[in-house]
Amino acid sequence: DDEIQRHIKIATSTNRNNVSNSEAAGREKVIQTQLHSEKRAALCRLQGVDHSVFSEIDPLHLPEILSLIGQRHGQGELYAAVLSSIMTLFSTVNMKKCIHQERTYHAAIVAKHAGIVAEHRNKMEELDAKLASMDEAVEVNEGSNELEHRSNKRRRKWWWGLWGGA
Repeated sequence: DDEIQRHIKIATSTNRNNVSNSEAAGREKVIQTQLHSEKRAALCRLQGVDHSVFSEIDPLHLPEILSLIGQRHGQGELYAAVLSSIMTLFSTVNMKKCIHQERTYHAAIVAKHAGIVAEHRNKMEELDAKLASMDEAVEVNEGSNELEHRSNKRRRKWWWGLWGGA
């Protein structure tokens, strides 16, 4: 009896706080009582009712209701609500369409990454070509340095020969 009185006082207090807007008062009472699993269970016990409120809600409205539960009552209550309404939620889902959408998403990711891979592969080929041309230039320079070194040695010998040093 005291429990029922407490709930009545809470409801009338909500009505007083929303005197100018009865729709807001009703909405707040539903959010505070019916969308909170423990409070809803306590009210059901008081009234002798033993069934889920979610079975009476239009499945198309469930996502919005679940969002309200999460915002107002936290993640624990949201989890409890999802558990008790999961079959109703699945009944509204077109699984084939969902699978097609997910497949399209992954195909787009693959295409995006294929483009990135091709871009990087082209850059690698460009860099390989630069390295190859640098290696060729080094080989040519090494050959020319060898000839230049011999030529310089001959010049030194000739120069020192003029001075009598060689």
